[in-house]
Amino acid sequence: MSTKTKRRYFLAVLYPENMRKEWQDEIGDLLGYPYAYCIHDKDKTKDGDERKMHVHMIVAFPNTTTMQHAMTIFSKLSADGKKALNKIEIASSIVNAYNYLIHDTESCRKLKKHLYEKSERITGNNFDIGNYEQISTADKDRMLKELCDYIIENEITNFADMYIQVTQNFDTPYFTVLKLYSGLLERLTRGVFINMTRSKNRS
Repeated sequence: MSTKTKRRYFLAVLYPENMRKEWQDEIGDLLGYPYAYCIHDKDKTKDGDERKMHVHMIVAFPNTTTMQHAMTIFSKLSADGKKALNKIEIASSIVNAYNYLIHDTESCRKLKKHLYEKSERITGNNFDIGNYEQISTADKDRMLKELCDYIIENEITNFADMYIQVTQNFDTPYFTVLKLYSGLLERLTRGVFINMTRSKNRS
């Protein structure tokens, strides 16, 4: 996935051995955005060996931002001359990502991963999982515009293709907006198809 891909929530894996010595005390100031994390020190491999201690961390941005920018934010936790960030991905479902921090998901239970205590999940900078589950009117309008722009820019000519794009490439709240405004978005894809057909007929 391109580092220019824009999303609001990102999930990362970092190694404490490469992080700043006082990162837990400085994390709020260093990140500057709402965050949640859990230190994993009891994970095991499929063979039963202990995995190297690592940190699963979420950063919630107020608006969509690029993965490159998110990488820069996470990297602020690195010690001088070291790279703490091991992996970064889009948190397509903020709730699932939040639960995964302590392995409290169905997939983790099936794999019998160690379940961490809720008290081991640390949040800061006003991280509010309940608030992130809600979609404000302003957010709905913003996401609707993004979906409309996406249809036009990528010349999507039918709603089925748009459905696939949203489910595969967008955060979960966008699917909610897709359902709410399915009629409008379907008409827009039809309009793109008509315009493309007219252009071909003229040429």
